[in-house]
Amino acid sequence: DSSSSSPAVGPDGAIFYGALSFYNNSQGHMMKFNANGKYAGAYGFGWDQTPAIFQRDDDNKKCNGNAACYSVVIKENHYGGNPFVAEAYYITQLDQNMKMQWQFKSTNTQSCSRNADGTLSCVSDHPNGFEWCVNGHLVDAKGVVYANSEDGNLYAISQGGILKEKIFQQLALGAAYTPASMDRSGRIYSQNAGHLFVIGR
Repeated sequence: DSSSSSPAVGPDGAIFYGALSFYNNSQGHMMKFNANGKYAGAYGFGWDQTPAIFQRDDDNKKCNGNAACYSVVIKENHYGGNPFVAEAYYITQLDQNMKMQWQFKSTNTQSCSRNADGTLSCVSDHPNGFEWCVNGHLVDAKGVVYANSEDGNLYAISQGGILKEKIFQQLALGAAYTPASMDRSGRIYSQNAGHLFVIGR
């Protein structure tokens, strides 16, 4: 009842599921099961998320269409009060064997609100960044990851963990975790603090 995760299936039939566990400061685990249902490993964050699957063809084309050559993109929130890991918030890409490929860290410290004239008023009050306020981010065919944050921004993150672009929607502190999605025309749909936003080209 405390988790909003859904299973995701890789191109090789492997199943990924984010589960809650309290002993590791409520970070949960992202678990992998092979196509036959056998447990195949885990990564140390999984609460409240459905991973995005990116079928890649990188490494000088070494993948060559191999169905087992893909990446799993997750959020990774290290909450405050964890005695083992410093508070920090990441988007993390894993390979098909649950090994980290790259991370993008939330470094924005400012809570902002939009004024009547469209400008933003901001105050720096989150020294460790903001939680990724999403339970299902998305990745496009080029590997760009889209995820909304509690800071009110929808982020576009290129492969390698490089910020491509961000757009401010509205501050979403304590908001429900909701998925981002994309339609066939490339429009992105995200919910933030109870409002649906549509971002076009």
